[in-house]
Amino acid sequence: MLEAFKTVMDKEQEANKIVREAQVKAEKIMNEAKEKAEDAYRKTYEQTVAEAKRKSMELRKRAEADAEREAKIFLPQAEKQARETRKEAAKKFGEAVNTVLNEILS
Repeated sequence: MLEAFKTVMDKEQEANKIVREAQVKAEKIMNEAKEKAEDAYRKTYEQTVAEAKRKSMELRKRAEADAEREAKIFLPQAEKQARETRKEAAKKFGEAVNTVLNEILS
């Protein structure tokens, strides 16, 4: 009976040792998985940020090109309108001077 009890105790100790080893392995696996997940997250985050920067630069260049193209169209029109406004102002100035002189002389 003592021999059977000793065998049971040995088997229980062996089982406990196996459980402890399994726990250590499981913890190691979980830590490795956590590190891999964090690394994957970091890489994905960095790639996402890099892609956003790339798209932002692309949109900025496109917006600059569009603005330049519109400015090339708008600028000549604005210059023409400014010239016409100056001509009109010069014409109106003469008329205004004549009106003021007529008022003064009358």
